Amino acid sequence: MGRLILMTQREFEEPLSDVLRRAAPRAALSFAWSLDDLEAELAHDPVASRVLSVGSSVIVPRRVLAKLSSPAYNLHPGPPNYPGLFPSVFALYEGAREFGVTLHEMAATVDSGAICSVERFAIDPRWDRLSLDTHTLVVLMHVLERTAPLLADVYAPLRYSGDVWSGKRRTRKHFDALCRLPENFTAVELAQRLRAVGEGPDHCLTTTRDGQTFRLDTGRRGVVVRAGQPVAAE
Repeated sequence: MGRLILMTQREFEEPLSDVLRRAAPRAALSFAWSLDDLEAELAHDPVASRVLSVGSSVIVPRRVLAKLSSPAYNLHPGPPNYPGLFPSVFALYEGAREFGVTLHEMAATVDSGAICSVERFAIDPRWDRLSLDTHTLVVLMHVLERTAPLLADVYAPLRYSGDVWSGKRRTRKHFDALCRLPENFTAVELAQRLRAVGEGPDHCLTTTRDGQTFRLDTGRRGVVVRAGQPVAAE
């Protein structure tokens, strides 16, 4: 079976461990929180190891991927038409009616590797960012549970689904730009961005008037989330 090296955030360690140990009980499991951690883990036995990234901000470079005997995989919390950071934010802002989770091979360029599975679902028009991220996490766990036995067989690559990446690959720069309201914003634009960005104090919208930047305070204190889980301010 080999060993799965899971790259993730600390807040996801327990729920991901539960799913993997239930769905693939024979697989050895270890964690890597940083690139240094990953390289230290791979130093033991890169041939018998498979890297799986779920919610990690670490970009695995080509030189590390080249050490593996079979592909590494990432569970992207968005469909193939929303690659990059914060896919739920941009899907909500653009009024998307459908969202999903994408399991794909890792490549040197973020969210560009061959796609192995896509699980799509409809976006409830009443959902905000927290609601969409929470539902996405549930779907992601289902995808992980279904594919865990295949992922645990580290010597066999997963089959491709035939889906392809499309759409603009978003970065932190695009997210920061979305948080800056134009000077002449309308009530409709404000509501649209609040729904997409979220109303927590650590992701407040700003606007500029007469050369001064003002932070919008709605008085609501929703938590900041990543894939449905509350996280500390970034």
